[in-house]
Amino acid sequence: MKIKGENKIPVIIAIGVIIVIVLVVKDFKDRDQSTNYSNLTSEEITAAVNNEIETMEINTLSTMDERDRIEHYVSSFADAIEEEDYEKAYSMLYDDFKKNYFPNLSSFEEYAKNKLPKVVSFEHTNFERNGDYYILWITMSDPLSGKGSERKMNFVVKENDLNDFVISFSVI
Repeated sequence: MKIKGENKIPVIIAIGVIIVIVLVVKDFKDRDQSTNYSNLTSEEITAAVNNEIETMEINTLSTMDERDRIEHYVSSFADAIEEEDYEKAYSMLYDDFKKNYFPNLSSFEEYAKNKLPKVVSFEHTNFERNGDYYILWITMSDPLSGKGSERKMNFVVKENDLNDFVISFSVI
């Protein structure tokens, strides 16, 4: 079917209107899918924000190779210690490791305060995979204390899924 010159203008306008309607409907659906924070309680907002942060972190981890992910997990553990969030660090520990070395949070907190540096600098010296376990050897130091504060440690990490892991380490 061929459209004559004078009939082209209404057809072009109709196509333009259809395109605008499709774009408006698509934008409305996209807005509907995003979280509307105005109707949520502060607890719900916190949970939604934490969920979005977790999703972003998983997306970032999915782009990393296994060594970078394991180093990231160990750094997360060290960050929790530096921030004195001992409960968070304790929750990252492997259950049998906790049972053998730190049966409760207070024993872990005491160990971390007395044995681990307050500010940590890592030098990753070796990395191996043994089945489901990753072993990361590091030289840990406190850059504020200067030379002589170095300690060699190893961390064993079991990654269950992205950002789902447990850690144990050589107790010093």
